[in-house]
Amino acid sequence: MKPSSLSSSDYERLIDLTSDLTLKSSFNSNSYAEFWLSLKDKSYEGLNEKAKTLFLPFATTYLCESGFSSYAATKTKYRNLLNVEPDLRLQLS
Repeated sequence: MKPSSLSSSDYERLIDLTSDLTLKSSFNSNSYAEFWLSLKDKSYEGLNEKAKTLFLPFATTYLCESGFSSYAATKTKYRNLLNVEPDLRLQLS
């Protein structure tokens, strides 16, 4: 059954990708993100871009949450300053 988020051509490319034995071994030996980032073949470019958009929100959410945690720790535990920008910039870089 074809996923609703894929066009017919992308679905056919996905079928081709799953039948390629070298890519299948690469998929089994790498993480999901590493596999999709290492896929450079032009024929799978549409699938590659869709996979990247699936992974991107999780990375940005993680960065936002870690930044907020750094801010909260600086603001509550270590210092109670009105201007935490220099400390926060140091923690996020």
